[in-house]
Amino acid sequence: MKSLFSIHAGEFLVGDHIIRKRHAYEVWVPAKDSGVDLLVTRKDRRWRPVALQAKFSRSFGLDALLGEQALGWFSLQPAKIRSSTADIWVFVVVTWKHKEHYVLIPTAELRKLVPRSSKSIWHLYLTIIKGKNGEYRCYQTRGLKKAEKHALADAPPQDKKRDLSQWLERWDLIDQE
Repeated sequence: MKSLFSIHAGEFLVGDHIIRKRHAYEVWVPAKDSGVDLLVTRKDRRWRPVALQAKFSRSFGLDALLGEQALGWFSLQPAKIRSSTADIWVFVVVTWKHKEHYVLIPTAELRKLVPRSSKSIWHLYLTIIKGKNGEYRCYQTRGLKKAEKHALADAPPQDKKRDLSQWLERWDLIDQE
């Protein structure tokens, strides 16, 4: 018997995280693929549902020089981002030590990040680095030279558009009124 639907790893991890860590919420899986992977509602039914698009990547590129890090690689279709009805895109990166990192970017903000020259595929590399102060930072590192990547451990990149740290672990975004 064929399953009516299935969810992929990113959808599962996002839904599981919300259920385990954010007890005021419920997570729903749409029956039809319409560009929204999960709907999040408050248990008390206040506020409107929040539509999430989830993307998953295991960590690539272990590099001892950067210390504790995660590097997720996402191949995205700019046309789907531009026409997305999701409120928030959630990028999940799982490290080799099975630590999960979540980058929650509102769709309107993600659209601003898509290069205008991207027609068919946009490769987004999210590098998450644990700084010397123990705080995690997130950068878009596609196209950076090796020396520039290594410099991220000490200072943010010159191009401010590459610093996505403001979206790292931003679960408060689902608290829309």
